[in-house]
Amino acid sequence: MYKLTQADMIWNRACGKDPVRSFPGDRALTDMLSAHGLIMNGGVLHAIECLTASEMCDAEAGYGFYGFDAVPPLLFRARALFDAGIDLSEHEQKLDAQYGELIPSDAALAERFEEQLKLMPFEFASLRTGDIK
Repeated sequence: MYKLTQADMIWNRACGKDPVRSFPGDRALTDMLSAHGLIMNGGVLHAIECLTASEMCDAEAGYGFYGFDAVPPLLFRARALFDAGIDLSEHEQKLDAQYGELIPSDAALAERFEEQLKLMPFEFASLRTGDIK
């Protein structure tokens, strides 16, 4: 039987109903995964539609925290297209393809997170009783 690692439990906490926001690594992970989940569900423009401007800024900061520096400009460009009120159908596939090039899989996010956790464990809150499942 697989035993969850500390990284697994922190990742799961970030995706759960009670994420930690007081530590920079936790906050960045939660915000990045929030946007990523929406993008994987319905595309970049779907995330733009679902997240507030503040939440999108937080997501952009999360991607930057984990070294995905090309993602925030992509999301900013998508927000500008969305806010312009133009026909987005010609841009949707291109934005999704660009995101896919930058984030080819969930594993890419997990690898960066695990590297950060190893290098800077103090950027993450200790596991709480409810985090250990």
